[in-house]
Amino acid sequence: MSAFSDISGIRLIMVIGITLVILFALFFSINLFSTNSLKGIIRNSREISVNKFLRLRNEKGKGNRLASNKIDVPGVYIIHNHTQKMYYVGQAQHIVSRANNHFTGKGNGRVYADYAHGDRFTIRFVTLKRSRAKNLNDLERYFIKKYNALEMGYNRTKGNK
Repeated sequence: MSAFSDISGIRLIMVIGITLVILFALFFSINLFSTNSLKGIIRNSREISVNKFLRLRNEKGKGNRLASNKIDVPGVYIIHNHTQKMYYVGQAQHIVSRANNHFTGKGNGRVYADYAHGDRFTIRFVTLKRSRAKNLNDLERYFIKKYNALEMGYNRTKGNK
């Protein structure tokens, strides 16, 4: 005899529905809080240390290529210098590669100098797809203004026009 034979049709539908909601919530929360992969961090716009970013960025995938190349998407990156309480906001079609440049000496020279000097940095990514912005320029200008990155940060312009 089935375990569900004593449950009426409506109750059975409710049990199945509640079970599905619980499973969906569990899956969503695991995905939401995933900080073990760069893809999860970017998807959920989580702030991480630059050292963790560089480690995840340099993980190898198939064919000994950078695994992060598959998740290099359009968006903005927000670099936060906790030591000096300054921000740098940048945009790119490939945010992972572009953000990486700032910590390897190929980006904003002042950010790199402070990083090389030992200041504590974190980085956060906001993809264009997951934002409400119409384009990268609007998204970048929003975050430059939000973090006062022009007057009190590393940015030298209000963003692209």
